[in-house]
Amino acid sequence: MTRKPYNTYITYALTSAMVLTLWGCGLGNEPSDSMKAPANTATSLNTQAAAQQTTAKTQVKHISEADRTQSQRLSTEGLEKAFAGEKEEGLALVKEAYALDPTNVANYYNMAMVYKLRDELDESKSWFEQVLAHDPDNTWSIYGIATIYADQGNDQEALDWLEKAIALDPSVKSVAAEQDHFERFHGNPRFEEVVK
Repeated sequence: MTRKPYNTYITYALTSAMVLTLWGCGLGNEPSDSMKAPANTATSLNTQAAAQQTTAKTQVKHISEADRTQSQRLSTEGLEKAFAGEKEEGLALVKEAYALDPTNVANYYNMAMVYKLRDELDESKSWFEQVLAHDPDNTWSIYGIATIYADQGNDQEALDWLEKAIALDPSVKSVAAEQDHFERFHGNPRFEEVVK
């Protein structure tokens, strides 16, 4: 079976980045309990996102709405370019986004992803850890760290982090089972138990 290492991951990464952007998370701004609960309707999701953005705006007044919007656009565009193979341009755009709005946790996530795509795994892990400092239950940052440990050959840590991600979102099982990061784990009893 031919594995496509990033097809599924791209979808989850972009979705996660968009959710973080909607949250408008600011530094020191933990997602509220209502943000962690699943939204029952599109209206409640929009209400939650608006409330979180309002909180972030009151905490960081020096970042203009134009800069915040530009930052979100550049961050998403940078991640898309990196996934398309334009890693240098992608990194430059995500860095520019971060410079405009260093409080947007989506910029941290996108920075982590771009560094990961550039095989700068320690730098990537550092940015994933920054996401987790503000959003400890960010499944895809936890999964990102699991893949870094897998790529570095640290099987124990890879499986520990993978288990954490799956505990938060069982759909991670199918992603891990398909990705090249964990291909050498197939047949490993612990891995097989975790992804079944």
